[in-house]
Amino acid sequence: MKSPWLALVQFFPLSIFALYAFWHGAPSDERWLAAFQIGALLALIQLIWVLRQAQPANRLILAANLYLIAGGMAAFFQQWWFLKLYGSLRVAAIFVFILAVGIVTTLCSPAGFIAQAAAPTQQVRTASYYLLAATLIALTVSLYYRGNQTWAAVVPIVSLVILQRILARRVIHAHNNESEGD
Repeated sequence: MKSPWLALVQFFPLSIFALYAFWHGAPSDERWLAAFQIGALLALIQLIWVLRQAQPANRLILAANLYLIAGGMAAFFQQWWFLKLYGSLRVAAIFVFILAVGIVTTLCSPAGFIAQAAAPTQQVRTASYYLLAATLIALTVSLYYRGNQTWAAVVPIVSLVILQRILARRVIHAHNNESEGD
C-alpha cells in the first residue's frame, strides 16, 4: 500500500510552481520564468526519484512533471515561441501533456495509462481508454474555461486523479477476484 505521505507530495512541484507564480496576484513575465525554472528543477528531482521506484509512475504526475520540465527548459534557453504557446493554451497545456503521456503509455506500456502492471493487459488497456476519453473531456473543459483556474485546472485535474484511482482499483479488484476463482 502506498503511504499517505506519497499522495501528498505527488503534485508538489506543480503546487510550488503555481504558488510561486501566483503568490502576489497575476504573475509577471519574470515571475512566470522563475516559476517554471523552480518547478522544472523540483519536477526533475521528483521524476528521478519516481522512476527509480518498483511500481509504475503515476502517469498524471509524470505528465505534470514533463510539462514543468519543458516549460523550465524553454525559460532557461529563452525559447519564447514555446512559452507563447504555453501562454495561449494556459493550463490546458498540462492536459496536452497528460493526453500525450496517456496515448504513449496506453499503447506502449503493459501498465497502461492507469499504471497497473499487475493486472491483465486487456483490462488495463480498456481502463486506460476510459481515462484517455476523460482526458480529452478535461482538455476541452480547460480550453473552454481558459482563465478560470477552478474550472480550467482544479476541477479537471481532481476529476482525472479520482477517475484514475477508481479505474486502477477496479482493474486490480477484478484481477484479484479472477485469481481467487482459479
